[in-house]
Amino acid sequence: MTLQLMRREGERASFRDLAAAAGVSGPTLRHYFGDRRAVIGAVLEECLRRGRPGLDSQKSTQLPLDASIRAYSLDLVSALTADKSVRLGDIFALSLAEGLIDPAYGRPALEHILEPTLQVLEARLEQHIARGEMRPDTDARAASLQLVSPLLLACLHQNQLDGLQVRPLSLERLVDDTCEAFMRAYQASPETTSSARPSAGRISVNAI
Repeated sequence: MTLQLMRREGERASFRDLAAAAGVSGPTLRHYFGDRRAVIGAVLEECLRRGRPGLDSQKSTQLPLDASIRAYSLDLVSALTADKSVRLGDIFALSLAEGLIDPAYGRPALEHILEPTLQVLEARLEQHIARGEMRPDTDARAASLQLVSPLLLACLHQNQLDGLQVRPLSLERLVDDTCEAFMRAYQASPETTSSARPSAGRISVNAI
């Protein structure tokens, strides 16, 4: 059923199409799920369940900020454009298309696909903020959106929207430019970074 939903040609899969993809009759599928929205919600929830281990692996890192941001960005682009039957980009395309066409599908798309992606990056950035590598006034949620948005849009443009044939884009160059802009916007100043680290030559008042 997931493959049926992710197909990139033709019209949106109907309830009958989904039943056929699941190998059951329409009445049987309706008995268990009720309507098309519930079926799509269940598929997106299953996508999240399968992708959870990969998402959780992105929550923390010991890399310094610049290397961390680049590693995350490359991993995201790789997952969005992977050479497989169902790419992360296909899942995003489905969830965004369904949610934008009909607001009733928006919340499942947000809860199961977009928000989990943002939340793991937020957790990663919070660690960098705590280590003094990012500006202390950084809004981790806004910063996550700023990093993910251009990468996601570019991958959808190149693959699901066939931009690779219409106007090719170097995703590697985009990653470089996006990471550079992110660092300029959020990297802590040298003064802030040094003040966040304990000085080896300074005696703590509590130690006297």
